[in-house]
Amino acid sequence: MATVEYRGIGKSFGAVQIMRDVSFSIGDHQFVVLLGPSGCGKTTLLRMTAGLESVSAGDLMIGGKRVNDMHPRERDIAMVFQNYALYPTMKVYENIAFSLEVAKLPPAEVKAKVERAAEILNLTPYLGRYPKELSGGQRQRVAMGRAMVREPSVFLFDEPLSNLDAKLRAHMRTEIRQLHNRLKTTTIYVTHDQIEAMTMADKVVVMRAGKIEQMGSPDEVYDTPSSKYVADFIGSSAINFMDGTVVAADGAAAVDTVNGRLLLPDSTTAKPGQKVVCGVRPTDVVVSADGPIRTTAILVERLGHDVQLCTLAAAGEFFAIVDRTLPFREGDEVRFDVPASKVHVFDAASERRL
Repeated sequence: MATVEYRGIGKSFGAVQIMRDVSFSIGDHQFVVLLGPSGCGKTTLLRMTAGLESVSAGDLMIGGKRVNDMHPRERDIAMVFQNYALYPTMKVYENIAFSLEVAKLPPAEVKAKVERAAEILNLTPYLGRYPKELSGGQRQRVAMGRAMVREPSVFLFDEPLSNLDAKLRAHMRTEIRQLHNRLKTTTIYVTHDQIEAMTMADKVVVMRAGKIEQMGSPDEVYDTPSSKYVADFIGSSAINFMDGTVVAADGAAAVDTVNGRLLLPDSTTAKPGQKVVCGVRPTDVVVSADGPIRTTAILVERLGHDVQLCTLAAAGEFFAIVDRTLPFREGDEVRFDVPASKVHVFDAASERRL
C-alpha cells in the first residue's frame, strides 16, 4: 500500500494557471474524496496523480517516491473511469484479465486472480458475456475488477457513478466502500456529489477554483464548515443563509437579521457591529410558537420519514425539515427558532467562519 503526498502542486495550461500550491497528504489505507463542482480542479488533480496530466509545479509523491516524471504504468496505480472504458469486443473475463496478460503472468495465476475478483464483485455468472450484455452497474463492477486484479498501491476513481440511476448509485456506493474495507487499498475518489463524499470518505477534500477550501472528516466539514462556500456545498438539504449584524443581547452574542434575532454560539469570534452571514441547516430548525423567524408555508413536501417545508420569510425562502406528524398546509403561518449551538456564522466580506 502507499501514502500519497501533494507538495505545492500547481497546474497551468499555457499562460492560464488553474491550480496553485495544493498541499495535503493521504495516509496509507485511507479513502479520500476530492469534492467540488465542475471546473474546481478535482479531476485534473486525479489525472496528475495517474500521470495522465503533467505537474506544472510542486512535487507529487506516491509511497515516498517523487513521481512527477514517472510513466503512468510505473506508478503502481489503477484507475476506474466514469465511462467504464471497457473493450467492447472482449468478454468480461478478457477485460478483467487484459492487464495481467499484457504483463505476461502465467495463465493459471491470471485465472486465479480473475476468478477471485469476480467472486468478490459478484461477476462470476457474467464472465462469458460482452459489455453490451451488462447493465450499467455490472459494467462498473467489471471496470473495478480490472483495476483490482492489478493489486495496485493506489486506486483512483473518476466520478464512477455519475452514469447510473439514483437507486443503483446508492447500491454501488456501498459496494465500493465494502471493497475498500476488504482490500485496504489507498483510494482517491473524485465526485461532485456530496452524498457520495459524506457516505464513503474517511477524509473529504473540498475544492474550489483550483484550491483546497477545507479538509476533514465528513462530520467535520458538515458540523464546522470553514466557509460559506463549504456550508452551502455540503448537506443534502440546502442551508438557509441570512445577512445580519452582530449585537450584544443580555450578555450573549446575537445577530439581528431581517428574519429576526438569533443567538450565536459561545464559540463564535464575531464582534458587536460586525456584518455577518448566518447559516442554518433545515434539520436544525425547531418549530416554536414564539420563535423569532416568522414564515408562511408555500410548499409542503412529504418525504415519507419527515416533511420538508418551503416557507416564505421576510428575507425570502426559508427551508425546514420537520416531523411528519405536524399538520402543516400551504398558507399556514409557521414560526421557527434555532438553538444557538446550531447557528453557523461567517464574516460577510471574507465569507470565512467566525
